[in-house]
Amino acid sequence: MAEILQARITPQRRHGTNIGQPLTRRDGPLKVTGQARYAADNHPPGMLHAALAVSSIARGRVTLLDVAAAKAHPGVVEVMTPANRPPLALDPDAKLDPFMFRLDLLQNDRVRYAGQPVAVVIAETLEAATEGAVLLAPHCEAEPARIGLDGNDAFIPPAIGPGFPTEARRGDVEAGMAAAEYRIETIYETPAQYHNVMEPRAIVAAWDGDRLSVDTPSQGLAWGKRGSPDCSESRRRTS
Repeated sequence: MAEILQARITPQRRHGTNIGQPLTRRDGPLKVTGQARYAADNHPPGMLHAALAVSSIARGRVTLLDVAAAKAHPGVVEVMTPANRPPLALDPDAKLDPFMFRLDLLQNDRVRYAGQPVAVVIAETLEAATEGAVLLAPHCEAEPARIGLDGNDAFIPPAIGPGFPTEARRGDVEAGMAAAEYRIETIYETPAQYHNVMEPRAIVAAWDGDRLSVDTPSQGLAWGKRGSPDCSESRRRTS
């Protein structure tokens, strides 16, 4: 029987990819033994910590931030808001590659989704930055959230995906359903799935003269290097 089962196994083939191939993760032993060094483990001299204040509404605008209360908190160094944020090198709406999306980055007081960052508190410790973000106590003017596909203006993006057209139409669904000999209506459900990475979300940046060193987890090393030609010396790792 063992010989029969063995004969039925189809050898794996490579088609220009590593999917399905037995590979050794060089960082595997370090991660499972707790010896891996992540971005959050690095603490350059004089390092400051940043915490985000986020919106509690899904759509609208921020009307008030208690910046004075946050700045008065012990350990807080600066509070960054749309009123004093530094200029961007690129247009936040620019789509330089197919996988980019709009970057708000404190460009204005508009809120487009729940949990959107509306300010950044910079402090000497992570605790002080977190407490300062709470003291900002954002006040928002809520607008009706867009939760459906009907009743709103159709949005046609300038580009989507890697090489796909912005609009695709094929056939007449309603006519096809009406002419179908059989019609089945049912509901399919799947359990919740969570992508829990081992490395905490953290980025450590340090200036050395006019050179900036960035230590950040990334799943797209090649994309990051192509998108940041002037930062080729930055340290990047996969998470």
